[in-house]
Amino acid sequence: MSEPNRREELEASLRELDLEILKLLERRASVAQQVARSRTGNARYSPTTDAGYVEALERAVRAPFPVSAVRPIFTTIDSVSRLYDAAPRVSFCGVEGDFSWLAARGHFGAAADLCRAETVTAALDDVVRSRADFAIVPYESEQDGPILPTIQAIGAAELRLIGEREVTETLALVSVTGNPADVEKIYATSAHHLACRGHLEANHPRALVMDVRSPVMAMELATENHGAAAIIPRGLPLPTSLRIARDSVSDREVVMRFGIVSRLPAPRTGHDATALLFSVLDKPGALFDILGHFKERSCNLRRIQSRPVAAEGWDYVFYVEVGGHVTDRPLVTALEGVKREVKMLKVIGSFPLETPERAPASAT
Repeated sequence: MSEPNRREELEASLRELDLEILKLLERRASVAQQVARSRTGNARYSPTTDAGYVEALERAVRAPFPVSAVRPIFTTIDSVSRLYDAAPRVSFCGVEGDFSWLAARGHFGAAADLCRAETVTAALDDVVRSRADFAIVPYESEQDGPILPTIQAIGAAELRLIGEREVTETLALVSVTGNPADVEKIYATSAHHLACRGHLEANHPRALVMDVRSPVMAMELATENHGAAAIIPRGLPLPTSLRIARDSVSDREVVMRFGIVSRLPAPRTGHDATALLFSVLDKPGALFDILGHFKERSCNLRRIQSRPVAAEGWDYVFYVEVGGHVTDRPLVTALEGVKREVKMLKVIGSFPLETPERAPASAT
């Protein structure tokens, strides 16, 4: 068989396989919708692709398909598959098209009704006042660790952390032509402009940068002429008129973990973690005694970090994430012991893990 004929045969096979994949995706979407409708409470809106689910798929994959591609592919498939009789209303902190918007859409799917809040406090208040079913808020950054004011605000509002969504915050440059050499004017939010200032000075020193309210607005303006471009979060759905000119223009990629917050607790999945806040008594070995309760019950500390408490002198609060659901018997027993050793203990919530267990972090 000649080389052109062989190539045509292979391309025809690819088209057939893609049609088969599409039919399987349609079947999966139908089953995912039935699963969602059979659930109750917050479980109805929970993705099926938690840590245990994806780990099983990663173990099943065979070369040459890369293991690293399994998680992003299946979390995306699950997100677009789920549909609800009544779409959840989700309050997010930021502007439409930004990373918090992407995290909300990725977790709850395209059917979710996303409503914008100016601040984390406002997003949480939407849930407290039943203006939203859920809030999604920045919870931890790879650089700075857990965001204590957010965690304290969740606890103070008597809400529950019920999920996590990890997002690598990378910015892309898009334009009508997709050619970086054509760029004369760039539309971007002030935050995104600041996050890629070094790249723009090095690669587009003569381009005029115009501040806009949101990435969505930046894309709309970028479609108006040949020399315009927009800086947007990578992964934001593009209109057909725009193409990627540069896949990454961020001076530094930031990994952000967003927290999913609700009035109701999350059900147990078997691959859970529980977030806690506590402060210790002023006595020698106080922290050691508290951690001993977790060790004795074989409860794995995923991370522990300390933060000073505002207006409390040199008093500190400890943030802990421990493996297991708050209803698991070992953790119930451990917390009963901890309560006797602390000045304050607050359960922020239990949630299914999106990613596998990490090595425990040290106290700081």
